[in-house]
Amino acid sequence: MKLPQVLSHFLYQNKELSLPGIGVFTLDSTFTIPEEDNKEQPQILQGASFEQTSITKADEKLIDFIHRYTGKMKPLAESDLDSYLRLGIQLLNIGKPFYFDGIGSIIKNNEGKYEFVPGEYSHVRLILPSEERADAEKKKKVLDEVEKDYAPQSQNAKRILLTFGVIGGIAIIAWAGYHLYKKKTVPVNNSANSEVVLKEDTETVQKPDTTAINTIVDSLAAKKKDSATLVSKKPDSSLYKFVILTTPNKNRAFRRYKQLDSISHAVKIMTKDSSIFKVYFVIHSSPKDTLHIKDSLNSFYATKTIIEQ
Repeated sequence: MKLPQVLSHFLYQNKELSLPGIGVFTLDSTFTIPEEDNKEQPQILQGASFEQTSITKADEKLIDFIHRYTGKMKPLAESDLDSYLRLGIQLLNIGKPFYFDGIGSIIKNNEGKYEFVPGEYSHVRLILPSEERADAEKKKKVLDEVEKDYAPQSQNAKRILLTFGVIGGIAIIAWAGYHLYKKKTVPVNNSANSEVVLKEDTETVQKPDTTAINTIVDSLAAKKKDSATLVSKKPDSSLYKFVILTTPNKNRAFRRYKQLDSISHAVKIMTKDSSIFKVYFVIHSSPKDTLHIKDSLNSFYATKTIIEQ
C-alpha cells in the first residue's frame, strides 16, 4: 500500500497524525468513516484540523503502522516517511501546496505560516501485505484457469490466420509475376476526339471463359432463338454506345481500356477536349434489349452503364 494512503488511514483510526517538520492533524472524536455506498460522491473530510508545531521525530506508533501496511522494515519505513516529508517541505518553500491523500493540503502563506485546507475522504481500503499477496495469488489462479480454457482456441485461431497468410502470400507472388509478364509499353494517340488503341493491361485482369459481350449475345440469342452476334444488325436494331466508365482522370480511363482490350473485348475509348474520358462498347440492339444489355454489363463489370445513341 502507498505511504500517503497509510498516513490518511492512520489519522482515521487514531484521530491524530504527527508529522516531523509539518505539524499535527487531528479529527474530532465524533468523526465516523463515511458509508461505502456513497464513495462516488465527493466527501470533504469533516472535523479535520491542523496545528503547525515543532516535531523532531516521527511517532513510533506511526512507524509501526507504516511497517505493517507496507511490509517494509521499520528503518526503511522511517526513511520513506522522512523522504516524503522533505519533498513536501521543498514544495511548500517554493510556494506550492503539499497534498496529503485523503486528508487535504498544506499551503505556506506570506507570513511563512502553514495553513490547512481539508480535502476529500479516501475510500481506499486498508490492506495488509499478506492480504495483497493472497488477492494477487487468487487473481493469478483465475487468469491461469481462463488462459488454460481458451488456449486451444487461441492456437487454432493462430493456425487459421497463418494458413490464410501463406495463401495470401502465394496469391500476391502469382499476381506480381503475371503483372510483370503482361506489362508492355505501347504508344498512345492523345489527340482530341480520338479513339485510343492500347494492347496490354497494367493491372491484373482475370480472363473469363467467354467475353462479356459474347455472354450478352448468347443470352439474347437463346432468348430469340437466332445466332446473331453483337455486331450484326437486326431489322429493328440501332447503334448504341454503352458507356461503362466516364471520368476526368486520363490514367484511370486508359488503364480500364487496356484491361478490357487485353482480353479481346470490342472496347473503345474517346475524349473531348481531354477533360472527360469515356470507355464504352458499340452494340447494335433493338430498343427493348438495351436494358437487358445494360443490366448484364452492370453485373459483369460492377459498374453503372450509361446508354448513348
